[in-house]
Amino acid sequence: MAYPKEITDRAFDILASRRNLARNDYQHRQRVIAQQAPAVETLRRELTGTSAAIAKAILSGQEVEEKLNRLQEGNLYMQQRKRELLVAAGLPENYDEMAFTCADCNDTGYTPDGKRCHCLQTLLAELMLERLSKTANTTNITFSSFVLDYYPTEKLPGLNRSPRELMQQALAECKLYAQQFAPGARSLFFQGPTGLGKTHLSLAIASEVIRRGYNVLYTPVQALLDTLERERFRRGEETFSLDFVLDCDLLILDDLGSEFSTSFSTAAIYNIINSRLIEQKPTIISSNLSIKEIESRYSPRVLSRLVGSYSTIPFRGNDIRLIKKVPIRPCVPD
Repeated sequence: MAYPKEITDRAFDILASRRNLARNDYQHRQRVIAQQAPAVETLRRELTGTSAAIAKAILSGQEVEEKLNRLQEGNLYMQQRKRELLVAAGLPENYDEMAFTCADCNDTGYTPDGKRCHCLQTLLAELMLERLSKTANTTNITFSSFVLDYYPTEKLPGLNRSPRELMQQALAECKLYAQQFAPGARSLFFQGPTGLGKTHLSLAIASEVIRRGYNVLYTPVQALLDTLERERFRRGEETFSLDFVLDCDLLILDDLGSEFSTSFSTAAIYNIINSRLIEQKPTIISSNLSIKEIESRYSPRVLSRLVGSYSTIPFRGNDIRLIKKVPIRPCVPD
């Protein structure tokens, strides 16, 4: 899965820095060994000689098994002796080995079989989460911090369910979506008035999916449009391009309808929605607009794709931001 260039560049810069630190540390260790256990250097040269002799024996094809056995026995003895000398000098027995941060890939990012190492994947996820935190306030934004108590328990008119029941189901659906996310997952449409937790659940999904190793782009719609419009004139200077918007594993467009409406914005939104549907790339879109408002603001084409190809999750209740501003009065006994 591809990541934005600035993310991969930073990841490999960090890995290069780790390798440099390992080399500098190794050079320091050699100086310490030279002072405290000089005999180790003699053994190291002998070990280098036996390694070369083993390779030569394999290539010669003559009496290979007997030669290899003798050489390997000598090699093992010298390795053990080297460890003993280091310990006798008050040093760890592996003190003469280069200590990489990740022993599986020696801080290159790739294992010997050419696969992406777990340390690189972790680093990419950390950098993606860092970028997410710069885009939105992700402090304490998790599924666990989504409080259902703010939603009324009275049943909605014409619907035999309360806002709390609806939001309990929405929370469960979003958690399951994040836990089971994979390329080709369904797209979601969060629809409902402002202040009901659409952004909270969007960011919770984004964080979980990033931690699972996928690249996610979360962005308010207006910020995305501003960036894409600037990129038309200054290609390559922004933190993401239309290519990544269309190709990322999961795109989350927050607050559709809050953007300044222009012919460019309308065309760009349709292009993003339609292109990702064609490529079966999942997208999550949140909006305060009603179905009728979406149709009149954009076009029947946009509406048909949201209604026909996205799973709609309704958000109902009272504005939580306003509820939180009302001070809770302490209970005073009679």
